[in-house]
Amino acid sequence: MSIRHFVTHHIHKESNEPAATLQCSEQEADLSDEQSERFYAQAASQLKAILTQRSGKRYGAFHPEVTLVRAQIQDWKGERQNFLSLTRRISQYFANSLDNSELAIDGYLAFFYEELADSDRLYMYHLRRKTSVSINADMTLTETHYIDFSNTGFGALLNLTDWLVQEEAKYLTFSYGRADKPLQNQFAEFIGFTDTLDTAAETEEFLQIVDEFSQNLPAEQSHEYKARVVDYCIEQDKRGEPVDFTDLADYVESQMESKPQSPRGEDFSHYIIEKKKQRQADKPALTPEQLAEQGAPTEQVAEAIKTELIPDRKKLKSFIRFSGKNKDISLSFSAALLDGDIIFDGVNNRLQINALPESLIKQLKSRNEHDN
Repeated sequence: MSIRHFVTHHIHKESNEPAATLQCSEQEADLSDEQSERFYAQAASQLKAILTQRSGKRYGAFHPEVTLVRAQIQDWKGERQNFLSLTRRISQYFANSLDNSELAIDGYLAFFYEELADSDRLYMYHLRRKTSVSINADMTLTETHYIDFSNTGFGALLNLTDWLVQEEAKYLTFSYGRADKPLQNQFAEFIGFTDTLDTAAETEEFLQIVDEFSQNLPAEQSHEYKARVVDYCIEQDKRGEPVDFTDLADYVESQMESKPQSPRGEDFSHYIIEKKKQRQADKPALTPEQLAEQGAPTEQVAEAIKTELIPDRKKLKSFIRFSGKNKDISLSFSAALLDGDIIFDGVNNRLQINALPESLIKQLKSRNEHDN
């Protein structure tokens, strides 16, 4: 198993209480026991999947002026304290950060360390539990508690390998759970998380290029092309993988009858990279070619024009669908219908819908017949 350490501590605080109470584990998980190892491996697998599949993720690094958590991790990696001590101190410092605040928390702080072939990773989560009823061996009922994975709070992933060698500026991932946004922001600030990657802005720029490319295609192929691009990007995001433009182009080509190309005969992967170069040239920063001419390191040249994207799922979905709601109306439709079956009057803020769903037509006709 790749999991090397796993520890949980209980934390509780009501909004009207001056301080949080913390009950720390006396020891970390015994991963040498086969049954125990299986339980912890299952828990780690589910928690990793939750962090990967969430759309509300932020990518960044440690803030240079917030050193408390970073120093504790450095002490652990330098073998100046063990993993249990590391998690206890982080938990205690976080509990202290809640003093005299109106923030509330209940549940467990879970920490685990994973060694993979290409990287070492430290995970931190806020877990909540649920109470239920179970049947004993003698067929009597008793109360039981279990981890409510569907209600997992914040999650944080530190890629230790990237952090220690400083190869990436996005070695720290923070994921929001359900509700308690102020509490989750508190934990992000506590560990020193700072954004270094604006996924929404990068995705918006990427989708602008996709839209420009699609305008050179026949109308039917254009809509299909954009839908295939979005589908692929969303699936990659759910897997926690970046979108490689060459792989994206290969996928889209394999799903369509004819190969989408620009007027100059470029496939999408070449088109988007060239467009990115053009946009980069319009900015104060140097282009990759200029960096190379000045003898910049290969890593810096490669970073200037990225050949992959970490997408923002909300931006992706809004690219192919329009949606909105208030207390009385909920409306969602494919962007392909605009200026066709659906017409928007921007002057009067009105929509004209010329193709209603059959189920809705039946409901309206039934209501009309009933009224008459």
